[in-house]
Amino acid sequence: MTCTILSVGTELTLGLVLDMNSKAIAEQLTACGIECNFIHVIRDDEHELSEAIRTGLGHSDILIISGGLGPTDDDITRMTVAKTLGLGLVRDTSLDPTSLRFIKKIKSEDIKKRLLRQSYVPQGAVSFKPKVGSASGFALEQGKKWVFAIPGVPREMADMLIKNVIPFLKKLSVIKDPGIIKRVLMATDISETEIECKIEDLACEAEKKNITIGITATPGLIKIILIAKGKSADLLDYFEKSIKEKVGDFIYGIDEPRIGYHLKEALKSGKTKISTAESITGGLIGDMITDVPGSSAYYAGGVVSYSDLSKKRVLGISMQTLEQEGAVSSKTCLEMSQSVKKMFGSDYSLAVAGYAGPKDPETGLVYLSIIGKRNEPELIKRRFLGTRDDIKFRTAQLALNRLRVMIINE
Repeated sequence: MTCTILSVGTELTLGLVLDMNSKAIAEQLTACGIECNFIHVIRDDEHELSEAIRTGLGHSDILIISGGLGPTDDDITRMTVAKTLGLGLVRDTSLDPTSLRFIKKIKSEDIKKRLLRQSYVPQGAVSFKPKVGSASGFALEQGKKWVFAIPGVPREMADMLIKNVIPFLKKLSVIKDPGIIKRVLMATDISETEIECKIEDLACEAEKKNITIGITATPGLIKIILIAKGKSADLLDYFEKSIKEKVGDFIYGIDEPRIGYHLKEALKSGKTKISTAESITGGLIGDMITDVPGSSAYYAGGVVSYSDLSKKRVLGISMQTLEQEGAVSSKTCLEMSQSVKKMFGSDYSLAVAGYAGPKDPETGLVYLSIIGKRNEPELIKRRFLGTRDDIKFRTAQLALNRLRVMIINE
């Protein structure tokens, strides 16, 4: 069973808004065993949308359209689906309360008429009453194929997809168990090419067993994606374990990309405390730690010592170190981690210093110091490439992963 996804909206084609709906829809369908073979982004144009509908139905068993269901003139999905399939639009009066739900007292008949556009669906369609928002959706059988239309507002789309579309597909018996199973291993401080070389033999072995292994890369985050179909899903644990053995501690988690969650898992006991001293990252590490609910149980606190003055006055870094070694040095970074550990009385501390650029000739040079319960510092030096944001994120990922590894090993 295959599916085409159409995301409708001129704001998408102009690049003003990122199309996250297609990603969310594809993930849900994949989990249900339905393969998404095409994704198209269409502007608010009746002719182009009509062509995309015909193309989608020609290529796939299921067509899901997101967007264009609201009450304004540029919301053309209802009308275009009906015209393309040679159907009329009919009013479903049971949808009227939700179409008008955000208007307490209607003073203008014109406004009411426009809002009630959301109560119309193509003839023969099954209406989806919105639980979030006011735009209704629908399901429409076309031969042996199905067309679904759901809102474009992400929150409304997700609610209708999960509560209406997926259950509807299950009733049609097009969803198979286990279907397509996906697992994503998260890695950092290693290149895509290095990983490919390490797991090349595993990828060949997996292919013979109907499992696909792919690698995608962004600065500071590499995703190793395992995809299995049907009975092959039983082999995922074997390949996950084998990849971990070959790639090692560079892999910090599964499925959840935010490293703060995996740091929390490594800590296990809420009695262990950590602290941070940040220069180059400007508070990013603390932010990534505190993104996780319950982080106050183990994050004692942090210091953002961006200037030499703050390093001296807040952390007590000696002027001799700053003058002789420089603010960006292994020695300064070590003293920062020692000072913040003592300041907060934490079990573990980390400190980072470096040049985020872009104009400094040493841009990308980064130092990391981590001290654990044994008070044996781990000092790391890296040279990262990329933009200022890239370097900061790479540094934060490196720091939190090495801290995670130290906690596990101690």
